Amino acid sequence: MNIAIVGCGFVADYYMTTLPNHPELRLVGAFDRDPDAARRFAAFHGVRSFDSLDDLLANPSVEMVLNLTNPSSHYAVSRACLEGGRHVYCEKPLAMTIEDAGDLVAVAAARNLQIASAPSSVLGETAEALGEAVRDGRIGDVRLVYAEMEDSMVFRESYRSWRSASGAPWPAEDEFATGCTLEHAGYYLTWLCDLFGPVVEMTAFAAKLFPDKGTEQAPSEIANDLSVTCLRFAGGTVARLTCGLAAPVDRSLHLVGTQGVLSITDGWNAQSPIYLRDHAGHWQPRWRLLGRIARRLERNRPFRHWFGQRIGVRRSAASVPETSSRMDFMRGPARMADSIRSGRSFRLGGAFSLHVTELSIVAQNADRFAMPYRPRSRFEQPASETISQNACTLPRHG
Repeated sequence: MNIAIVGCGFVADYYMTTLPNHPELRLVGAFDRDPDAARRFAAFHGVRSFDSLDDLLANPSVEMVLNLTNPSSHYAVSRACLEGGRHVYCEKPLAMTIEDAGDLVAVAAARNLQIASAPSSVLGETAEALGEAVRDGRIGDVRLVYAEMEDSMVFRESYRSWRSASGAPWPAEDEFATGCTLEHAGYYLTWLCDLFGPVVEMTAFAAKLFPDKGTEQAPSEIANDLSVTCLRFAGGTVARLTCGLAAPVDRSLHLVGTQGVLSITDGWNAQSPIYLRDHAGHWQPRWRLLGRIARRLERNRPFRHWFGQRIGVRRSAASVPETSSRMDFMRGPARMADSIRSGRSFRLGGAFSLHVTELSIVAQNADRFAMPYRPRSRFEQPASETISQNACTLPRHG
């Protein structure tokens, strides 16, 4: 499938790094409203640079657009591409408001197009192995999930010196204005919704712990940098998700079932190990002596949950960025392109992306919503092999 990129900033290089993993995707060209960014990206990657978004959409060979612009531009760019008859894969979040995200999904459905939103980490090898272990009943019924998305005090790092492969600066002002929850919650929300279905109720708390990020932005321009969200899924599973820019880096995930516990170390690493422990959180090795040693090693140690039986994770030769984000960013667009070619709905398509976006927006801006909050969006796995969007409803509050 022929694709084009809109937005040639920091994250675009992550997609270009992983493009060779998917020869079925052919990059026609790219556009950025900043001519310098467009020229830099095009020169580094040897790709065509379009003069404008209209110029890009006038090219009949472009079938899908990857919207990699800053979050505040997601809605306008995605809508223009849909109105131009193109399928859209958008970086997270789908839009900055629930209403705008719902509108994009409705426009796509009306035009028989597909739309989806990042992240695609749920398609990685660790996420797939974790899903298989849950479906196989390795830990019984999953009753509780603890998910961490702590990224430490990045605002105290030398972020002004951070550059992508092509030389794009890390977009500090956009990151801090958008908020760490809108930027990061989707990583585990996609995993959890894919495993347990839609959320039927949530209660969130958010706070701005560090209003000065060193960017000269006014405190009113800085988003909340901590959120703690409790989620109840349709099947009864309960989860607690924490996103923040204060505590040390921790991107772990723990699934507590009636017969055991599954843990992973890093949701940003598609090859992260998975550990299986018993219902009390202990490692039960085959040899009794090792078990006694394990009990001593676990005692009073904060990382005792990394002891356990390793669950097999399929190895991958895919190229991934040499950063903390060690995942195949192009896997999402590639899977979506495959669903379009075969006339099927993408399981992470419009309705799913809308639901994850709604959850993220409410968690990021918890003080603006009455709690407990009952999401207005729903999603279902496609019931038939059609190109239409997943079933989607977005009722208004009465």
